[in-house]
Amino acid sequence: MKRLFLLFAACAALMLVVSPAATYAQHDDPDMEWEMDGPLYDRMGGEEIVSGIVEEFVSMVIEDDKLKNHFEGVDQEKMKEMLVAQITYASGGEIEYEGQTFLESLAGMGITGESLESITEHMTASMEANDAWPEDVDELLVVLELIEGEMEHEEEAEGEHEEEAEGEHEEGNDDEHESGSGAHPE
Repeated sequence: MKRLFLLFAACAALMLVVSPAATYAQHDDPDMEWEMDGPLYDRMGGEEIVSGIVEEFVSMVIEDDKLKNHFEGVDQEKMKEMLVAQITYASGGEIEYEGQTFLESLAGMGITGESLESITEHMTASMEANDAWPEDVDELLVVLELIEGEMEHEEEAEGEHEEEAEGEHEEGNDDEHESGSGAHPE
């Protein structure tokens, strides 16, 4: 009986030691729902990760045949500094930044349409290469104005439905006025 009690005590002690480790290893579960607190900048990993994303991104765009002509003659170090500042500011990092937005900078370089799609793909790949969570990738693409957010898209769709409903209502009123011509049926 004493051996059984000691075995039980040893198992209980082992469970107490192992349980907290299992709790902290939950980030390894890809299906786990996470509470996303704090600014995107902090969730991504701060300055180190943003700098890594920018390094990866710049190396991708300057080697892309569709994009490299837009970056000829551009001071890459200055561009990297500007990108770090833009991404830090857009993602909620503590920085004073009053320059152009990411999208405005790209437009100033003549990057639109298909080239903009390539930029979006490279930014996504750069974030993924730096272990960003999919939700953070999407959120950064939205704040950089490379994609529309779900809420913006839903609000636009709701506005379109309301306009259609108002238009149908007005058309119905026009039909009544035209068919009635103001006369009362006899």
